[in-house]
Amino acid sequence: MLTEAENSNFLANFHLLGYHHGNRSPRASPHLKGMVSGLSMNNDLTELAKIYLAAIQSVSYGTRHIIEAMNNAGHQIIRIHMCGGGTKNPLWLREHANVTDCEIVLSAEDEAVILGSAMLAATACGDFSDLKEAMAAMSSKGEVIQPDRKTRAFHDAKYRVFHEMYEDQMKYKAMMKDV
Repeated sequence: MLTEAENSNFLANFHLLGYHHGNRSPRASPHLKGMVSGLSMNNDLTELAKIYLAAIQSVSYGTRHIIEAMNNAGHQIIRIHMCGGGTKNPLWLREHANVTDCEIVLSAEDEAVILGSAMLAATACGDFSDLKEAMAAMSSKGEVIQPDRKTRAFHDAKYRVFHEMYEDQMKYKAMMKDV
């Protein structure tokens, strides 16, 4: 895995907007498309790794965008609880923590999604008065990934590019509207 310094150099001039199937939140447009800037003719594993890392970061910038929209609406999101397949990928977890500046909290249980269903069932049948009580009794916190604040300037710049790529897409759409 790349160090953060290598990560910065590796992706400084490669940008990916991952709206391949549109965007559901917060832009709410199924018509948006993915975009890439900085392609090369290289076809080696390093180039593939660059695209892979940029794709993970693009999803992370989308998560940051959602969190900012929610915080602007009065919420105070400072941590993300994750479960499922993505939690098996240390790169996915690191990039989400660093990009969003939120700590990532993993469940101690391997099958957290199934456990959530059990919590709902236990609440529905009256074993617990509400879901918060069921959660407190049935779950436990696992590993916590802290953001590396030394990466903040890099991710702030990449996040601005992420938004600018969307604006560029809107400009291109307007330019081609009447032709």
